[in-house]
Amino acid sequence: MFSILFTPIGRYLILGVAILMIAAGIYGKIRADAIAEVKAAATADVLRRTQDAVRAGDAVDVTPDGLLKSDGHKRAD
Repeated sequence: MFSILFTPIGRYLILGVAILMIAAGIYGKIRADAIAEVKAAATADVLRRTQDAVRAGDAVDVTPDGLLKSDGHKRAD
């Protein structure tokens, strides 16, 4: 079994397997990094939207006079 590894064909076989394993490792690393980058971007977007919503809620005028002011929207009575 191991004697084939010491033949010229065995050396090429080992070289081919090694190249294939290295390529698969590089592909896996690139894929994992891309997935992490997409997840980080999605998390940042959710955080930005949440912060914007909190800021918009904090900016509401909740004084009694502010609540009675017209907001510009026409409503049916």
